[in-house]
Amino acid sequence: MDERPIHSPLGASSAERWMACPGSVALIKELALPETDEPDYRANGTAAHEAAAYCLQNDQDAWELVGREFGAAIEVNVEMADTIQTYIEVVRSLTLPGSRRYVEYGIGSPIHPLFYGTVDAGIVSQAHVDIVDFKYGEGIFVEVEDNPQLKYYAYGLVKDFPDAQTVTLTIVQPRISYAPPIRSWSTTVAELKAWAEQVLFPAMQRAEVDNHLDAGEHCRFCPAKLVCPLMVSLFGAAAIHDPRALIEVDNVRLTASYAKVAAVKSYIKALEEQIYQRLMTGAEMPDAKLVPKKADRVWKPEASAQAGAIFDAGDIFTQPEMKSPAALDKLGSKGREFSKQWAYTPQTGLTVAGKNDKRPAVKVQSIAEAFPALAKQLEENR
Repeated sequence: MDERPIHSPLGASSAERWMACPGSVALIKELALPETDEPDYRANGTAAHEAAAYCLQNDQDAWELVGREFGAAIEVNVEMADTIQTYIEVVRSLTLPGSRRYVEYGIGSPIHPLFYGTVDAGIVSQAHVDIVDFKYGEGIFVEVEDNPQLKYYAYGLVKDFPDAQTVTLTIVQPRISYAPPIRSWSTTVAELKAWAEQVLFPAMQRAEVDNHLDAGEHCRFCPAKLVCPLMVSLFGAAAIHDPRALIEVDNVRLTASYAKVAAVKSYIKALEEQIYQRLMTGAEMPDAKLVPKKADRVWKPEASAQAGAIFDAGDIFTQPEMKSPAALDKLGSKGREFSKQWAYTPQTGLTVAGKNDKRPAVKVQSIAEAFPALAKQLEENR
């Protein structure tokens, strides 16, 4: 009888975490923690995936499911249906005559017992394979290039089709308003197999025996972050450190510390949520309490009529203003197409990002580079 977990502790969806932090696997297992500490986030995604699979398997469009419940009794609304439709149309467009389509396709490998999972959609066409992964989330941009989760899925699928030579990985993330909703990246089956043999499976073996912990952006969805010894120590160090001392720190050590900022932020977010949940259940905490949220004043329902009898219309009413691009995106595909054509992202200044951020780096000129003549004159006058 197969008693393995529904989701592998070394599965594709958490590959970014356990490949970077092998010790997290043992920590999560020891504490018998759930797969994620954001159940609402996963519940909505699971319902959207189930509805999308139903459409592909039954040749239906997403709008036909509005009002029906999937997953944990989550009802498909118009926005969810529109998001699902974008995904299923991508899958259908790749399903060419003569190709074979696999929806919710189970993968596994004899190389490692914990290598298993489910591919959202795979299309096999002679020597080429397409992997399409549906991301329902809107908060976090998921990069497709060299994505370990998608390469994990792709390896699991192509091993069943020995004639495959090339693979295209596609992420469909319609609710992201600041990036293309459909992103693809291609590689060869040979490169994919080399990655699995040289990187993936060694990382799986390491995660079974190595308790080393490493913090980074991958900590965001780790259910053990509130009890992780490394995270606790990083938070403690940040809490008592004198920021004035940073002035004397060299660039190498400073950027090494910066690489841990995302992990500390995710710890703080989880800590705040845990305190809120406990207070909401009536717990008493010595250094925290529930208070009303800050809010701006709003008009009572009858204020407009009363003001009209006292003030001129031009003094109390504003002109109608167009909604933001993000708000129009929520109107569906028509809104997103309009935003794509007529919205733009203005330059508002520079900010710091980690080395793995995909945005191109901006080189700021020194004073000497910007004003060479002046710099030369000042040097000569010394």
